[in-house]
Amino acid sequence: MITRLDFDNADNVDRLAMVFDEGREILSRIYVYYVVKLYLLNDFYVEVWYRQESNTIDKIKRVEMDDVFHLYAPTIDISDVFEP
Repeated sequence: MITRLDFDNADNVDRLAMVFDEGREILSRIYVYYVVKLYLLNDFYVEVWYRQESNTIDKIKRVEMDDVFHLYAPTIDISDVFEP
């Protein structure tokens, strides 16, 4: 099982392998030139920042739960929870 410390100490190539091998994509958003994909990796969240025009991944970083709520709240639809 990959821990937060394992992830934080890995280089970007290994981080990407961890995310693609064991992570689960859960949400995405657009930020300026990037498609930012949010993954759940064991018990923490990771963002992968992909730049379409150059076909490159520029960042792979762990994000805290507060940031997930703040950044992804507009894309979360829970309306079906409140329907009778």
